[in-house]
Amino acid sequence: MASKTILTTTLTAIALAAAMTGCKGSEPAATTTGASGEPVSVSETIEAREANFKAIAKANKAAKEALEDDQPDFAVVGASATSIQTDAGKILDLFPKGSGKESGEKTEALPAIWDKPAEFKTAADRLATAAGKLKTAADAKDAAAAKLAMGEIGGACKGCHENFREKKQ
Repeated sequence: MASKTILTTTLTAIALAAAMTGCKGSEPAATTTGASGEPVSVSETIEAREANFKAIAKANKAAKEALEDDQPDFAVVGASATSIQTDAGKILDLFPKGSGKESGEKTEALPAIWDKPAEFKTAADRLATAAGKLKTAADAKDAAAAKLAMGEIGGACKGCHENFREKKQ
């Protein structure tokens, strides 16, 4: 009887092992360490940085449209500038080491972000500085200075995209 129990247990274990071998199961989500030192989901980090850049683009578009009017809406320009400056300040924390392509997640972030962190910081700072100039121009209701600052914002975006973002096919 003991041998029948052992045989039944062994066969059950073999059947269970065989069934589990064919079942891959879900893979754990990739994680990295966030600015606070706590583990964070890479996919959530990528989603957050994409949302941040979409917010920058939306604010940039709003400022551009407000400046195209015969009588610019400097309240919109100023609010947009503040939004861009705030979101530019979040950029560095949205690119923790391990959140690039090596994570297995879909991202357009190039390794240069982590290989050249000082250059990446300079690029992010350039955007924040240009947004600060736009805010100053909006507060002064100076359309010419605001348009110059918008050009600097565009240049900051372009520079970052050329050096740190995968080119779209």
